[in-house]
Amino acid sequence: MVNSNDLSEGSNVNQSPCIQPPVNLLDYAASFQLTDKTFNSLLYRPPQSFRDNLAVEITGFDRAVVEIVSQLRPPSLREFDQIPMRSPDLIRQVKLMAPYLASKSVVFLGDHDGTSLLLGLMSKGQACPSPKSMLLLDFDERLLVAANELAHEYGFSDILKTDLYNVFDPVPSKLFGQFDWFYTNPPYGCRNQGESARLFIARCCEFAHSQNSKGCIILPDDENRPWTNTAMDATSKFLHQHNWTIDEKLNQMHQYQLDDDQELASSVILVKRSSCSSSESPPVSYAGRRVDFDEIPHFYGLTVKPPYPRYIKGDGSKSYWSES
Repeated sequence: MVNSNDLSEGSNVNQSPCIQPPVNLLDYAASFQLTDKTFNSLLYRPPQSFRDNLAVEITGFDRAVVEIVSQLRPPSLREFDQIPMRSPDLIRQVKLMAPYLASKSVVFLGDHDGTSLLLGLMSKGQACPSPKSMLLLDFDERLLVAANELAHEYGFSDILKTDLYNVFDPVPSKLFGQFDWFYTNPPYGCRNQGESARLFIARCCEFAHSQNSKGCIILPDDENRPWTNTAMDATSKFLHQHNWTIDEKLNQMHQYQLDDDQELASSVILVKRSSCSSSESPPVSYAGRRVDFDEIPHFYGLTVKPPYPRYIKGDGSKSYWSES
């Protein structure tokens, strides 16, 4: 067993396998005739409704940059629910969300899809507006290595930072309440009524500003899969109890590179913190403390048993919490 102290929070995140030499993304975008429209994030206004922006066009530039993300994404560890979104759906998701995240500070809690990376590439090429800042938190150092390399090579390292973090750990005090938006596509928790996802959401609530913060949650809600309805009902109740409201929800928006259920589709759920917080609201579950594995049975499904790794190291090996 590897002691977690052997892997510091910021270790090795600037080391990465070689990737292709950088290109000037503005010039690259011009080659796809995308320079007819640029985005000034200070002036850009999102559509009145998420639905207003559904008819997005997928261009040659979009396909080119999503391929860059796909090539740099580390091999998926299916046992830990690393299941990438299909590329066309990922493009649409980024183009739909970019106006909402423009000029905002955003925390991405887990991002094996590469949403933050695609957003960085597309905003650098002026194919969509740019967030003010992005913090990518993940327990997989391989992803952070790739993200830092990509951001450096393609010129958006000024807005993307990364750090190792596992949701079983409490939120670092320096990050508590620091973000305008959160974004998460968590493990769905098909064996525990969505409790795996709610741990991610609970952490996201802690990262978000105490006033006027918003979030994007990716979860399934499919009438043909009753477990998704049960989990969604519990998650909706959780959000309501903790002063978050569902602003918009669109079902059947994305599919995944998933061998055993290729038709499973996820929803986009936009939430906002209520301005009328109740003093009688219960404290957020798991807030401010380390969560024990036995509190959330089958976190990664039936086949993966505790102890779970704290981190996946850059070489693919696993690092665990110390026994003390």
